Amino acid sequence: MKLTVDFSLLKDAVELMEPEQKGIISSDSNGSRLKELEKLDIELSQGKDVELKDVDIDSGLLSYKGRQVLLYIKDHGTAVQSVVSRPETGNRFHVADCSKLKSMRSEGRFERYVVINDTSGDFPISGSSYFQGLAEEGIAKLKICKFCLGQLNYKGYATGQIREKIFNEFDMQEFFSTYSSLFPHMPSRKADKAEINYSEDWAKISSHYRVEKEFECEQCGVNLRSQRGLLHVHHINGVKSDNKKSNLKALCIDCHSKQPMHGHIALTHSERQLINQMRKEQGILDGLGEWKELFDYSDPGVHGVLHACRKAMLKLPVVNFYVQDTFGDIAARVELAWPKHKFGVAISHNDIEDGCKSGWHVVSINDFLENYKSQAHKLRY
Repeated sequence: MKLTVDFSLLKDAVELMEPEQKGIISSDSNGSRLKELEKLDIELSQGKDVELKDVDIDSGLLSYKGRQVLLYIKDHGTAVQSVVSRPETGNRFHVADCSKLKSMRSEGRFERYVVINDTSGDFPISGSSYFQGLAEEGIAKLKICKFCLGQLNYKGYATGQIREKIFNEFDMQEFFSTYSSLFPHMPSRKADKAEINYSEDWAKISSHYRVEKEFECEQCGVNLRSQRGLLHVHHINGVKSDNKKSNLKALCIDCHSKQPMHGHIALTHSERQLINQMRKEQGILDGLGEWKELFDYSDPGVHGVLHACRKAMLKLPVVNFYVQDTFGDIAARVELAWPKHKFGVAISHNDIEDGCKSGWHVVSINDFLENYKSQAHKLRY
């Protein structure tokens, strides 16, 4: 009898324990599958030629075979060298199914696109020399498409007043971390190399500090004694060798990922839901009455929705709401909910479908952002 073994949970547990060295989990039964996944990840980290029709746009973001990706045109013609020195003159890269991509599809324009998920911000570009026409290549830090920022309302881009700041300070790692809940596979991260700067006794120091703080997050207050792997110890000043107690702070992985310059910490949807489930059980989510609190406790993937809601002066939604079926059992979990109107926004396709089956109107992040103005009149009261 052939057995199929899924090591994904074990690998997730290893990540949560933050070992100094990570081993390789493999087996004969799933070795070929792992090699296939590894090959795809390597291709995407370097850039893979695709057709526009092969890029998934269901979530509103761009993905390829379950992985969040960036899309760009690699060929810059005779301008390749000038783009290397002045990236702002090059082609913009796309992160969402914005109006520009929609227009290109409708016009039947299918240029040679490349998808990539390297979070360094370095894009391999190509072209030809101006005089001799010889093939040339280079690396450029291309700029993001502004239409994409507006489509996602990223950091309130479409509804705020600081658009140039959001555009100019766009950080690739932070962006991928923001929407990590929407994708089953995490992108390759060069930031892992930065995790080698801890002191040799860091594991012991971190463990003792968490015990001293009774496994409680010092920011949101959630107690993780039953899920100790979800509690990290954060260096406040960013210096990983500075282990003075005044520089340490116990943070749940959700709060840790939201710290400045921590875009390399990408969480799965189940991890963020588990944290909010425990917050809910411990009464931390009860009575949230300020927009800032909603941003603090909600999945970053729905922050574009919250920016739009605040701008439209809608009623504050409930974070992490459980939709019940006719038997009183939990049918779906929605990230944001307006219980009075039986309206919610969810990340999981299953939660959206099950919520709708239970008499609610549950929509995706993308659907809300495209149609929220038509909902505004009823969600204001």
